Amino acid sequence: MTLYTLREICQILEIDEEFAWELEREAIISAEAPAEQPGRYSAQMLERARVAYHLVHDLDVNLPGAAVIVRLREEMVGLQRSVRELAAELERKKG
Repeated sequence: MTLYTLREICQILEIDEEFAWELEREAIISAEAPAEQPGRYSAQMLERARVAYHLVHDLDVNLPGAAVIVRLREEMVGLQRSVRELAAELERKKG
């Protein structure tokens, strides 16, 4: 699993550290790495930061709104995955 520091996330997304800390304060991103690597963020957190940045800077959504949208987006993706898995299971049982 690839893990990132907050500074690496800022460099990859070309965002400033203050914005990244705001994402952390708003619980949009959080370090979720194992205890032996504190302060590391997963690829999922990198994606959350990317989406939040786009919402805030391109679409003028405030941070609390971006937090809600990011969470709902992840739920939607999970539900879509579940539906695909159910459809595949039904297809296997038919055949």
